[in-house]
Amino acid sequence: MNRPTLQPVILNGAHGEGGGALLRTALIMSALMEQPVRIHSIRGAMRKPGLNAEDLGLLLALRNACLAEVEGDEIGSHDLTFIPKRQGRSFDLEVDLSKMDGGKVPGATCVIAEALVPLMARAGALSRLTIFGETHSNNTLSFDTFENSTCVGHAAQGIGIFPALVTTGFGFGSRGKTVIEYEPSEVIPFDWIERGEMKECGITITATDAPQPIVAEVERIATAQMTNLGWEPEVHVQEVRGREPGLSLTFWAKCATGMGSASGCMNRGGKPQAYVDAIWGEFLDWWSSDTAVDPFLADQLLVPAVLADGKTHFSTQRITRRLVTMAWIIKQFIPIQVTIKGREGTKGSVTIQR
Repeated sequence: MNRPTLQPVILNGAHGEGGGALLRTALIMSALMEQPVRIHSIRGAMRKPGLNAEDLGLLLALRNACLAEVEGDEIGSHDLTFIPKRQGRSFDLEVDLSKMDGGKVPGATCVIAEALVPLMARAGALSRLTIFGETHSNNTLSFDTFENSTCVGHAAQGIGIFPALVTTGFGFGSRGKTVIEYEPSEVIPFDWIERGEMKECGITITATDAPQPIVAEVERIATAQMTNLGWEPEVHVQEVRGREPGLSLTFWAKCATGMGSASGCMNRGGKPQAYVDAIWGEFLDWWSSDTAVDPFLADQLLVPAVLADGKTHFSTQRITRRLVTMAWIIKQFIPIQVTIKGREGTKGSVTIQR
């Protein structure tokens, strides 16, 4: 006997942050709770509203995991209905974002990989996602941050994720290849208010057809920034094949109960000193705040924490509108305590209690 279809949660996609994080959180919560959702005014607070290729890539994965019925899944659509038909299950899936928008703006591979984390943790078997699109870009989640910070943060939640960078995709319109494996996992709570002693720190530089003198200079300057503070960083410089030239730098640090990172891609014609200084400054903003996680990792830890049996508590450098919006979306699907202390734009703490 088929169970009756629940009435959908109806959401305004222009609420709060009004962008991609709202949409992704709503879709993942819908899949986790097996609760239909209807979203209107998608990305309504953004300069370019409507569904994009990144969104369609996530929907493709969710269709496979949940046998979902979807209405409105077209590029530029402002309204979407998503109806999951089963609990999320494991898959071995390939998603090519460049085929979803004529190759104009494929979107970030790791944004989709990250959104799927809580669902795949509960899938009951190993899942594999092969995805083509951007792997390194400014103002989005790049592979090196995902590997060195995001996945490590999820490991502290009990979630096993194993990413591999096959080819790079630098910036809009690129087509790199990333493979991510997700282990079935039991999500556990954690308490990260004080980040404690630094355990490891490092520098990751990923280059594709970048001039070797530039790569060497970026490595030298970045290493000096950390060693000048008395730190002993792990330095990893990797040359990876790709269609477009590019250079990415990531600073990261892992502490007893916390971690953070900062990364960015070098613009064509950029100066190594100014480039490294900008990323180092962002990293130091987090480090000097004495909080457990940077504001981007705070977003990434939030939804999986909903699945933990107990209280998760962490401090973050900056309360963002994105974080507040995600917390609001979660509470539209499940009666749970998500408490954010601190004003938007200032440091604060997050508590998730089932």
